[in-house]
Amino acid sequence: MLAKLRTFALVGIDAVPVEVEVDVSGGSAKIILVGLPELAVKESIHRIERALANLGYARPTGRVIISLAPARCPR
Repeated sequence: MLAKLRTFALVGIDAVPVEVEVDVSGGSAKIILVGLPELAVKESIHRIERALANLGYARPTGRVIISLAPARCPR
């Protein structure tokens, strides 16, 4: 795993905690987004690619897997 972070996703007006895990591996150059099934999440792959380019990062040469899952809130 390359990185893991906690953030929030908007569901209506509610902020739902989400864990994001990113892994880069060999294979064909492709970004795969798994986890939350909403269509807007699937469309965000293009926004992720543009954000990386605008920040000056080179696109990884291998496969990038981004996993989005509902986070477990610690009590």
